[in-house]
Amino acid sequence: MGKVRELSRREFVHEVGGLAALSALGLAGFLPGASTAVRAADLPRPGEADWPRFGHDLHNTRFNDKEKTIGPENVDKLKVKWQFDTMDNWPPVTTPAVVGDTVFFGAGGFQYALDSSTGKMKWHTETGIAGEWLTAGKNQAIRSSSNYYNGKVYYGTGFCDVVCVDAATGKMVWKTNLENDRLLNSSIFYSPIVYNNRVLVGYTSGMAQIVCLHAETGAIRWRFRVAQEVPAEMRTGGGSLWTSGAIDEQMGVVFNATGSNKAFMPPGPILYTESIVAHDIETGELLWGFQAHPHDAFDLDFCAHPMVFDAVSPARFRNDVRHCVGAGNKAGFYCLNRHTGDLYWRTMLGAACASCGPRINATAVAYNKVYVQNSSPVSNPPLAVTAALNAYNGEIEWIVPNPQMNIGPIAIANGVLYQGLTTISKMEALDARSGRRLWEYTLPSAYRGGVSIANGALYTSNGEPESWGGTPVPYKHSVYCFTIDGK
Repeated sequence: MGKVRELSRREFVHEVGGLAALSALGLAGFLPGASTAVRAADLPRPGEADWPRFGHDLHNTRFNDKEKTIGPENVDKLKVKWQFDTMDNWPPVTTPAVVGDTVFFGAGGFQYALDSSTGKMKWHTETGIAGEWLTAGKNQAIRSSSNYYNGKVYYGTGFCDVVCVDAATGKMVWKTNLENDRLLNSSIFYSPIVYNNRVLVGYTSGMAQIVCLHAETGAIRWRFRVAQEVPAEMRTGGGSLWTSGAIDEQMGVVFNATGSNKAFMPPGPILYTESIVAHDIETGELLWGFQAHPHDAFDLDFCAHPMVFDAVSPARFRNDVRHCVGAGNKAGFYCLNRHTGDLYWRTMLGAACASCGPRINATAVAYNKVYVQNSSPVSNPPLAVTAALNAYNGEIEWIVPNPQMNIGPIAIANGVLYQGLTTISKMEALDARSGRRLWEYTLPSAYRGGVSIANGALYTSNGEPESWGGTPVPYKHSVYCFTIDGK
């Protein structure tokens, strides 16, 4: 187990006591003179069924159990209520965060706040690449979904900055850079998860790390470098964080899933690449790590977010309950004991390859089932399916074919599964009990960023990966709001 820098309570108070100390912690963007007070009248008014972060809840389930308006009986009546086109036509590839009357999302170099009823812009702020298209700049665009917490919005940028802004105005509260070596091509795809005044985040890089920051100041509490087996002076190793973490608040543990190794040093594996890892939130202590593919050379990243859930056994096992954490990679879905890291089950729905699996977070958990949208383009013929797996043992409860591949997050609410398709550019609704198709809507370009179901509305976007090469496209990149009959 590698060493993790840990601040004592006294050290932390000392280090955040002045601007010089903050700068030493990497907080060059901290604004000590800016007021962190928010105007209460302008803050979002919470709804009964909000979607405040990428995974909806701290467990990262992408399941809104409070949504009761849209269901299997009326989802076929969904129509567009409003459409918001991004200002510079950058594709939004993030999941909208919805808090009552406000929608937060990022695209290109802009962070936006929209009125959730009308789609009218409340504010926008610029962070990172924006404006003209740059082929080399696609990873510098915002690809980190927003997290609303206590009157503020937190997100990551393509320049490896974690940013906190006032939710009422969009004004920056603080900005912390996690890696300023441009040669490492570091970027934040990870959607921050904020809990107990802590911000948990990770970044993609040859020297990828998991980082914990203070939610009020941006001060770095602890760091964990993933590929610890590779000497730091080599400036490589891999283990990129492509998604968001999950938290078990009772245990005080954060779970993360890591990417492939970028170095080969026989005879041993490169810990902790292509792994699910568990850390103590307060101290950064590594509690356990499960490595799915030691010393892998085939880019079998964990490409879907970890999820925390309790799985109830089938009746024949006398109501046993398993305390699980699970995540999907490019070779299947893995379910572990979240206390020990021991494997409960693994299920494959197609071939293992660099372009396979539940790519870009195409998983959710609800109703004692793990839902997986899986693509296997190297199969003969190419295979794309959506399946519901028994959360206790991984057995397939239902499976349906998809007409095209997927590359975006799915979501569940009130008995409906929402998913997108890439090549034919569709948003679909399936019955979560059976997989029966209930509704579809054709988008101008591929679905990529994710879907939020909140307060009787569905929010999603279209973002075409092929257009990132700088080629002009004849359509708009937009965020959409769907409601029953568009009302």
